[in-house]
Amino acid sequence: MDITRRSDYACRILRALCTHEGEFRSVAEIAQEEDIPYSFARSIQHDLVKAGLLRTERGVHGGVTMAVNCADVTLLDVMKVVQGKVGIAPCSQDPQYCQKSAGCVYHSVWCQADAILANYFASITLADLFRSMNGGVECPQLTAREAGEACGEEA
Repeated sequence: MDITRRSDYACRILRALCTHEGEFRSVAEIAQEEDIPYSFARSIQHDLVKAGLLRTERGVHGGVTMAVNCADVTLLDVMKVVQGKVGIAPCSQDPQYCQKSAGCVYHSVWCQADAILANYFASITLADLFRSMNGGVECPQLTAREAGEACGEEA
C-alpha cells in the first residue's frame, strides 16, 4: 500500500488543526505552514469537510476547524476519506481484479495483511498521534498475537 501525497497532506492539515483544537485557521495559513500547495490543500479540506471531520466558517474570524474531537478520529478514518479502503493489493480489494484469486496462495496473505494494516490504523487516534509528537503517549504497537487475532487466527 502506498500512502498517497493526498493522504500525507490530509494528515498534515489535521495535525495543524488538532494541535490548535477549537481554533479556526485559514487554509492558506495551514498550507504555508505545512508546505502544501494551496489548491491541493483546498481540495483536501473540501473532502474532510464533506466527511464531517472539519467544519468551515466564513468571515474575518472564520476558516476551518475540527468538527469532531481528535480523540474520536482514527488514522484509518482519515485514510478512508482521502484514499479509500486500505489495502496492499488490488485483488484483496476487488475479487474481480484477478480470475485466479480463489485458488491463489497469495490472495489469503494479502487479505490478512489488509486486516492487520486496517486494525493498526484503527488503533491510532489523532489525539494519540499528536500527543506522542509532544512527548506523550506512544502509538500503539501490535504484538504478533494481536496481529494474528486481527486476521482471525488463534495464537
